[in-house]
Amino acid sequence: MSNALIASVQSMQNDQRRLDTISQNMVNIATPGYKRAIPVAGAFDAMLAAPSRGAAALAAQAPTVNSVLDLSAGAFKQTNKPFDLAIAGDGYFELATPQGPAYTRAGDFHLDARGRLVSQAGFALQGLQGDLVLNGATAAIDHGGRITQDGATLGQIKLVRFADARALVKNGAGLLQAVPGMEGATEAKPELQVGYLENSNVTPMREMVSMMETTRHFEAAQKLFQGYDEKISSAIQKLGQF
Repeated sequence: MSNALIASVQSMQNDQRRLDTISQNMVNIATPGYKRAIPVAGAFDAMLAAPSRGAAALAAQAPTVNSVLDLSAGAFKQTNKPFDLAIAGDGYFELATPQGPAYTRAGDFHLDARGRLVSQAGFALQGLQGDLVLNGATAAIDHGGRITQDGATLGQIKLVRFADARALVKNGAGLLQAVPGMEGATEAKPELQVGYLENSNVTPMREMVSMMETTRHFEAAQKLFQGYDEKISSAIQKLGQF
């Protein structure tokens, strides 16, 4: 295949990945604690410095678009619900999932049938001693994460932090998980805002602008592909006349 065709196909594939990422961000604008994904590609100078077997190989090894997480905090929204929690500062709630510990900034918890504090998906919020089991909805949570009822302490919410949280990856449930070889979680001591939720950090206008830019770039690559394909077809037809 021609180098120009390879480059335009690679460009359209990368634009499609960007659009998928932007669309995922847009869908989760109202999801508490959601962290937007940023589509990124490898550095162009690194691609040029890589060993190549000619122009065709260079076009074929064009950087692939992946995504990284924007871990900046979202704005807080007051709900006045006793089990809605927002973390002020660096830190994550730990949830118990079938795939192992998972982490989130989404603090919209509720009590399940067993009296456990769980996420909207039903994963148990972890305390320093494991699952947090409350004796009814009258329990109170203070700014330090301590759960009390009738003067007695029922548990302490576990909050963790990471040396480099950017290495966390999203699982199928939208939660963050550590990857093999990553430095483990350590206990964090941020302040909790009770009766508040952290909003998504997605900015609709920014995502809309990114979507428009990517769509136009895709259309330009598509026109390049079509134009070059027409040139080749025309050349083949002329050659066939001789």
